[in-house]
Amino acid sequence: MDESNLYAIFPIALPPSDKDLEKYVQLRLLGLKTNPEAFGSTFERESQNTQQEWKARIDNKERFTMIARADAEGEWIGTASILTPELIRAHTGDATMSAYAVVGMWVHPDHRRRGVAKRLVESGINWVRARTEGMSDEQRRITLEVHRHNENAKALYEGLGFMESTNEECEDPKRIPMFFVAK
Repeated sequence: MDESNLYAIFPIALPPSDKDLEKYVQLRLLGLKTNPEAFGSTFERESQNTQQEWKARIDNKERFTMIARADAEGEWIGTASILTPELIRAHTGDATMSAYAVVGMWVHPDHRRRGVAKRLVESGINWVRARTEGMSDEQRRITLEVHRHNENAKALYEGLGFMESTNEECEDPKRIPMFFVAK
């Protein structure tokens, strides 16, 4: 049964409030600690970030960060972000990058298999659709990396229309690249 309507999905407002930034940091670090294999970073690295580094990460119009909230009291239980091609190019130096990327996808284990992750990703897809209306398929492309043995995550992404990319490889051989065109 889809229980996702019991959760609110919303973007972090820019600039983020101190309270929202604190909640995001707590959620991100919990995710890194709970499921380190799901991320391209580590708890050890990110727990050393300063408040200013966290704020710079979130307070960026080239990054769309969504939150899942479980209850009226405001418990944050999931997150995902979409990075724009511009932000990715700035960080990687790859001038040919034209795809958006789903990163930092995580839902607390107590709230999994309730449709929350699906709604987070759908929210990101809709954001890309709105930004890329009338553009080419290449400019509407969304990529992500998923752990090779995480069958639940692969099934989630495939159910949303993502396909495994056969002409790309991930830096980490334990991961596989997937893509989607946000038409």
